[in-house]
Amino acid sequence: MQLPTIGKTTARASVCGGADLCYTMQKEIGTRLLRQTVRPPLHLAKAYHENDWAISILTSPTAGLLQGDAISVNATVAENARAALISPAACRVHTMKNGSASVVQKFLVKAGAALDVWPAPLILQKNAVLEQHTEIDCAADASLFFTEIVTPGRAAHGESFEFKKWRSSLRLRRAGQLLAYENFTCEPKKGQPADWRKQFPNGLYASIYCLSPEPLNGLIDLL
Repeated sequence: MQLPTIGKTTARASVCGGADLCYTMQKEIGTRLLRQTVRPPLHLAKAYHENDWAISILTSPTAGLLQGDAISVNATVAENARAALISPAACRVHTMKNGSASVVQKFLVKAGAALDVWPAPLILQKNAVLEQHTEIDCAADASLFFTEIVTPGRAAHGESFEFKKWRSSLRLRRAGQLLAYENFTCEPKKGQPADWRKQFPNGLYASIYCLSPEPLNGLIDLL
């Protein structure tokens, strides 16, 4: 019998997966998940329903995103349907010798529909590299609540802004018109971003977009 050689490791194959989801409104029963395709490193729990909404919980059964891993999430919310995508646990982006991990998201919200995206934070660990790209297309009378939360390290381990690079781009369109555009790169070793690090050394990055065909009277006061 040949014993394994101590000190040798086998290269890990990258994991490329994600979710492709389609929600539709059905008469008398509300929104239902019409179509789903899910691949590791994502897992989709059974959707539950409340007040005509379909609520899906996305989780990762793995330890997080490693070098070369890629996640793609596509979600379509059909006319008058209401869907929510949430995740209950943070996702870690691990240390990488080279290369990167990537997250690509595309959301389509059709006429009269509503989409709520509320993920748990992404944690950028030491020497992590993450590439993100998000596309959101909403009809003129669609509703959207989209949130993104990023943690610049594991504060409990004394790790803050030690990730290598975080690149993010986002395009938000309503009725085909570009409403918001983000395109930035953060590389702490190059002194970026000085204002974030100085004012909030362990603070999370949070981005929130809210679209509604109805007046949002008092919303700013509540925030």
